[in-house]
Amino acid sequence: MRKKNIKFNGQRLGRSFGPGSLAAAGGQPSGQRGPSPGGGQPSGQRGTSPGGGQPSGRRGTSLARHLPASASRRPTASSRRQSPAWLAPAAVLVFTLILYGVLTAASRSRSGILENRHLDRDGYGGDQRQYELVVEGLPEAGELPVTVQVGPRIYSEEEAEDVFLGLMDSMEERIRGDNASLMEVRSHLELPKWFQEEGVRASWYPSDSDLMDTGGKLRSQVEQPREMTLTVALSDGIHKSTYEMPVRLVPQDRTREEKLVSDFLKELEIQDTRQAQAPGLVLPETFQDHVLHYRLNRQEGYGAILLLGILAALLLAARQQSEKKDQEKKRERELLLDYADIVSKLMVLTGAGLTTRNAWERMVRDYENALAIKKARPRPAYEEMALACTRMGSGMSEGEAYREFGRRCKVQCYLKLSSLLEQNRRAGTKNLRAMLETEMADALEQRKNLARRLGEEAGTRLLLPLFLMLGIVMVMIMVPAMMSMG
Repeated sequence: MRKKNIKFNGQRLGRSFGPGSLAAAGGQPSGQRGPSPGGGQPSGQRGTSPGGGQPSGRRGTSLARHLPASASRRPTASSRRQSPAWLAPAAVLVFTLILYGVLTAASRSRSGILENRHLDRDGYGGDQRQYELVVEGLPEAGELPVTVQVGPRIYSEEEAEDVFLGLMDSMEERIRGDNASLMEVRSHLELPKWFQEEGVRASWYPSDSDLMDTGGKLRSQVEQPREMTLTVALSDGIHKSTYEMPVRLVPQDRTREEKLVSDFLKELEIQDTRQAQAPGLVLPETFQDHVLHYRLNRQEGYGAILLLGILAALLLAARQQSEKKDQEKKRERELLLDYADIVSKLMVLTGAGLTTRNAWERMVRDYENALAIKKARPRPAYEEMALACTRMGSGMSEGEAYREFGRRCKVQCYLKLSSLLEQNRRAGTKNLRAMLETEMADALEQRKNLARRLGEEAGTRLLLPLFLMLGIVMVMIMVPAMMSMG
């Protein structure tokens, strides 16, 4: 038999189909087999692959040999990189924190360190301080940067003894906490380990460790008054002295602060009764021989900006999640709409004599050509098919490429199609046409149901404009009627 060679898409193919072969094959009923337009061979027989006259049962050439150069380099939809979903919310949070910090720092006034050529040194028992200065007026030097080290203050022996005695004079006031005195201890004592102002360290030793620990916390509440001795060792790092203080534990009662607040509120009630005829209440200037100062318990700051920034970041993240879900729904809808078309083309091409892989490559090649001349827009189903062809051309097995195609689509019908193609690739294409016909009928019914559902959703969305138009028409009718009646 003489071999016929025809040109298809700029390439010479042996005994293959012409550009109108798909239309010619698809014009006949699906149950009949017509002659192949490529070489007069019945469609039930195996044709030759587009690779150059080889039998269709053998592996055809890779898609990279048939696709145009621009199409093979075009990235598919699944390979396009997208920006991370957390990038925009993170940027909003960072901007909000920076703005909050700048505004808060600007609202605070800061004083300088130098005053009358005086450098502050650390207090007694403190650390060495370092200052970076610029000295002006040195002979033949101009301005010079220098680093000055200033050590902490140090007590003499007499000063240390005076400091220790002064601490002990006010020690009861310092450590009693909420208690009225050390003779009426009902709650924990506040035993500091370090006196910052004096630069003195203290070590505490209660005589009865079952009642109080070294931090001043009561281990248990007493039922009857108990007396104990509290020993303190004071040291400035060089000098050291030990002192003892008597402590009397009594059963717990109201705290000193609670008593003080209660007494102060009673005084305010008395003042309010006395000033009932006045337009306002004048707060007392002193209480229990202490001068009082008042201020409104109002917190000023820029916390609202921080809260608004966090709220905006959360809303932006929620919006991105919603958009992602909408894109996934749109992709799934397009996959379902294209499924019937894909199954139909596979049935026609395999029935015309092409192998499953050659039919797959033919469909992808037609899709890429349509995109190149802008007769079609990107479709996720065909993009996934193109990626599967690229994987097969890179050395992946045909069955694995079909399985990955079904998993990437994430739709039940495509998983079924990939399983069907893989099964028939192993067992042969004897019953493939009958299976594809059954799948084609199911796909058409599924497409009809999808179209019906989309129509119902569109009708539901049109209800709001219809009601708005009805309201406008009613207003146009009722207003003139009401005006004429009036």
